Amino acid sequence: MQRPAYAWVCIITALSSLFSPVHAAPPSLASRIQTYLASQGVNASIPVSAYAGQTNGGQNNVALTCGILNGYRDSDLVTAQDGQEYTTEAQQHWSPTAWGHPNCIFEPTTIPEVQFFVGLLAITGTTYAIRSGGHSPFKGFASTDNGVLIAMHKMKTVEYDAASETVRMSMGNTWGDVYGALIPHQRIVVGGRLAPVGMALVTGGGLSHYSNDKGFASDNVVDFEMVLANGSLVHANANSNSDLWWAMKAGQNNFGITTHITTKAYQMGAVWGGLRQWNASQLDAVSDAFAEYQRVGQLDTKSSVIPDLVPTNGTLFLTLIYFGPITERPKAFDPFYAVPAVSDNSGPHPNFLDLISVGPPQVVPRFSYGFSNLYLDNSTTYRDVMRLCAQQGEKMKRVNGGTQVLIPQPISKSMVDVALSTGGRPQGLQSRAQLWMNMSWGWNLAEDDEYVFALIKETYEMVDRLTKQRGLYDPYVFLNDAFSDQKVLRSYGEENFSRMRAVSRRVDPRGMFQKQVPGGFKLD
Repeated sequence: MQRPAYAWVCIITALSSLFSPVHAAPPSLASRIQTYLASQGVNASIPVSAYAGQTNGGQNNVALTCGILNGYRDSDLVTAQDGQEYTTEAQQHWSPTAWGHPNCIFEPTTIPEVQFFVGLLAITGTTYAIRSGGHSPFKGFASTDNGVLIAMHKMKTVEYDAASETVRMSMGNTWGDVYGALIPHQRIVVGGRLAPVGMALVTGGGLSHYSNDKGFASDNVVDFEMVLANGSLVHANANSNSDLWWAMKAGQNNFGITTHITTKAYQMGAVWGGLRQWNASQLDAVSDAFAEYQRVGQLDTKSSVIPDLVPTNGTLFLTLIYFGPITERPKAFDPFYAVPAVSDNSGPHPNFLDLISVGPPQVVPRFSYGFSNLYLDNSTTYRDVMRLCAQQGEKMKRVNGGTQVLIPQPISKSMVDVALSTGGRPQGLQSRAQLWMNMSWGWNLAEDDEYVFALIKETYEMVDRLTKQRGLYDPYVFLNDAFSDQKVLRSYGEENFSRMRAVSRRVDPRGMFQKQVPGGFKLD
């Protein structure tokens, strides 16, 4: 029987392989690590072999990685998995819902230390999480249970440059640190609205009290300093790696580890503002005031508000801020002053930090949130959304310490349009007034987590359905306020999502920040 031609090809190929020279085996993991350590000028006598027997690629090599990091430069950069120091550091999160149990915690103080870390983990394949301020309430986003946590809190510098009117900030700072450092210079940056929040806010877009005038926090970034998956340090700005600069304005941890951000500085002195309080029976009137403020008052771009409406506790709070050395109440806030209040401490403040340092207390330890976006209209939609959410809040009565906090955030057209002059942004926002609805929930006990998480999802989906019925729904999801399973990056639109994936493939071709850094909103 005559064999088909393709069969002979297969046989010849198989036979030839028997007589081919034996290919050299790839270097062992231990050999590659020793070579890497030597290339970094690190003492190569670190006993890699002592850990290699405990681990293999299938087990994440985490003990191996922690052992090497622990011996790196004989420093105190690593906190091992035991003792009170470890527990304290592992739990540096805004909400206990985010707590993890990392095998070790690496705490760099310099950029080269971050580069060493990334280069090592590129070899070992160990999973890891990156934590800046720890404000995310989601487990795994800035924490890990089987990997290494790199905590940036020891990198805390704030450098104001008067010549360029910029501020270079390392990622271990909080916004309170930054604002405080800038008081002697009478300067401010577009950053977080709460002093304890960390720098990672920028990588989600970043909503600021200054956004009505200057756009979102990321719109003001002139340079990101980042360590990429290959261990290299790059600058991403309008002139270098401009695609990465664009993507980082709302791309979170998908491209590298950000070590520093340089952003625009603005002159700042005294401000006006304070906290106004109503009882929950005024929810409808306050909701209407938000719509009226957005139609008229917010056109004054020096004005800003952030609410904390807590119908479950019978209290509605509103923080008002006006940028300028004034002593009388700005007319922009008239809609809110038309609603009789229980108390109001508004007035002049010497600086911005002094004003934002006082706010409503957090009365329960566990917190999480979800998000919905809707357009401003002339009907009662804002009122109806608040009512719907408040009704859902009644379901928290069965939960120990159950609390609901509604944070309707009015977004002006001016905030959206700033990006047209600042190099663009990836979010794909519509140029019209909208309300970014943060629905936050607080409670006491871990045993209620799953119930509350389900309630969060149920509530934002109900709001979405209502606004879709009225033609006011916007699919954009604000990363900084999104629930863990909301499709944030896809909400930017298919074109922008694809463009971000292309940036990821260019700067991280092996997908380290998709696979080894699994937390956060991913591009895969």
